[in-house]
Amino acid sequence: METKPQIKTRIAPTPSGFLHLGNALSFAITWALARKQQGIVALRIDDLDNARFRPEYLQDIFDTLDFMGLDYDEGPRNPQDFQENYSQLLRLSAYQTQLDKLVQQGMVYACPCSRSQIAALSPQGLYPLTCRNEQLPLDTPNAAWRVRIPDDTVISFQDQLLGNCTVPLALEMPDFVVRRKDGIPAYQIASIVDDLAMGVNLIVRGEDLMLSTAAQLFLAHHTGATAFTNAAFVHHPLIVSEGNKLSKSHDALSLTEMRKAGLTSQQLWRKLAELLGWQKAGIEDAQSFLSRFRLEDLPRHIAQV
Repeated sequence: METKPQIKTRIAPTPSGFLHLGNALSFAITWALARKQQGIVALRIDDLDNARFRPEYLQDIFDTLDFMGLDYDEGPRNPQDFQENYSQLLRLSAYQTQLDKLVQQGMVYACPCSRSQIAALSPQGLYPLTCRNEQLPLDTPNAAWRVRIPDDTVISFQDQLLGNCTVPLALEMPDFVVRRKDGIPAYQIASIVDDLAMGVNLIVRGEDLMLSTAAQLFLAHHTGATAFTNAAFVHHPLIVSEGNKLSKSHDALSLTEMRKAGLTSQQLWRKLAELLGWQKAGIEDAQSFLSRFRLEDLPRHIAQV
């Protein structure tokens, strides 16, 4: 009788702003889903977006996990450990190897278009395939690399919460960027490489990243990354504020501001329980959240804050 491999997932924040309630909820769901199945939890911090990186944002990730009482089995123990041993900037060669697989298949092309040029041609911000047939050299100065997404490409996958998901990738994310103009690999490439290297087989993320999942499955299929295409996926609901998902620009709703205003750990857990409709379960810490947690009980929509 074949035994199922042990579940391994990751908490993967970015140090590009102070974390908010939505991040806390995602951390809690990811952690509880793994712990419920005696799985492994890794901390992975995605820091390739170095233009928005600030040391206080990095520290905030460790402070938040500590405040919530969430443990993890692998990953950096503090900011110094992260920067010395775990930063994505230390893995650029691995990302380039993945990019080279796409280049060898003729799937990548150079594109010097600016965001304003794209917006002028496409008010929705979708790339209008301007450079697809230009055959510009890949070493064209100040050019990003884009991957060719064949017309009518549709990606389907099973989600443990949502069931069968179908994403029209060619329509919603045409020829997306895989290497930025500064030569740094884009998020979609780095995320796959890191998940493969870490042996992640359960990927938990918000519903807003459904399109990223489709993009990454497309890339994984074309680079032979079967471990990624075979992974399990959970896309959880988002907390919305005034009709929009929370973002790191909502400073008043950041956890650090809420803590400064007197928020306790118990109050945070009670707030998360309330958002999920689990307020009668007496949740006041990570362990009581874990006791109540059932993936199938997550609501499809979360009340506004």
